[in-house]
Amino acid sequence: MCNLQARGRALWSPAVSERGRSVLCRNVILAVTALAVAGCATGPTSFAPVSAVPEGAVIEPLLVATTRAPSAEGALGYATSRSAALSFADVRVSIPPDREPGDLNYPRRNVDPRRDFVAAGVETGLDRTAFEERLNERLSALPAGERGVFVFVHGYNTDFAEGVFLQAQIAHDFEVPGTSVNFSWASAGMPPAYLFDRESAQIARDDLVETLRIVARSAATEVAVMGHSMGGVLVMEALRQLSLTGDTETLGRIGVVVLASPDIDVDLFKRQYHAIAPKPPAWLIFVSRRDPALRASSRLRGGAPRVGSGSDVDELNRLGIAVIDLTTVGGRDLRGEHTRFASSPLVIAMIRDAERVRTSLGRSDARALEAAADDWNTLGASVANVLRLPQAPARP
Repeated sequence: MCNLQARGRALWSPAVSERGRSVLCRNVILAVTALAVAGCATGPTSFAPVSAVPEGAVIEPLLVATTRAPSAEGALGYATSRSAALSFADVRVSIPPDREPGDLNYPRRNVDPRRDFVAAGVETGLDRTAFEERLNERLSALPAGERGVFVFVHGYNTDFAEGVFLQAQIAHDFEVPGTSVNFSWASAGMPPAYLFDRESAQIARDDLVETLRIVARSAATEVAVMGHSMGGVLVMEALRQLSLTGDTETLGRIGVVVLASPDIDVDLFKRQYHAIAPKPPAWLIFVSRRDPALRASSRLRGGAPRVGSGSDVDELNRLGIAVIDLTTVGGRDLRGEHTRFASSPLVIAMIRDAERVRTSLGRSDARALEAAADDWNTLGASVANVLRLPQAPARP
């Protein structure tokens, strides 16, 4: 018989029929198997800094705040196990010179900086003061209008190197201005460890709140926060906690919230969203009805829909949230639907060409957004099939 002790002894009470237990077992097994298949792409095998980078490579610097324990294997940077305290690091990622936007090749056994994303420098063990000083130094070195901070929170089944490489790719390909801060929570980096990851994300909530407070007190003129997959739950919980503790100063510095393939229950998201005050003015969510990881997550919860599955786009629009539907959008690599937001040339071109939309997402005038979309002549009619605009301003 299937062992479901983690779900509570009540599931096995006499009131539950044998057939009901059998169906429950089967659904859980299918869901866990689907999660494993959906997340089976191989990640990077090394984060050891290379001795040299090729000519033409782009160096993308990132500051890191992490709840991971240091790795006993230096080549991995940080481990998949949890740390009792928040720690900080400074990394530089080398992006290969000859690649198309959306491509992300991880270093494997034979590392090749001409082809792979690789670490060009890794400094761990920074204390909070050093982290704050470096953040302000980098912001001060930027033009006055570009002193933003891009905070990225990775998702389920993501090791340290994978989360860092993904943010570097997004920052570079989407031409995100400002300084990047990577919040790395202790995902196990293994498809079967979904429940471990969920609890690791919950454990990291207070540390993400503290990281956002550090960033908000920096020299940044604007803060953008992005959460991918299970990282979306963590972002929403952190914003909710800031609101419940009355930290309007930190919330007031956050201008943009982006959730990519968020693995969040629809009803939970609505409660979280309405609890946040003041709300960041600009919200954007990437969804896909073809995302196998989110389908598996829904099945694991008895069919409860996930926000990233795109089942409630109209409701999101009514809340004042812009939605990009990736259901019919292709990507360049084998990472699949769950990271389509980062690999699609169409989406990358849309964001690159959409500075006016970026600055208008929080406005109630949806016609202004539509007019801007009409000018994306590099995308043609494809924009209308992908972008769903807010129907109303975000509620106060």
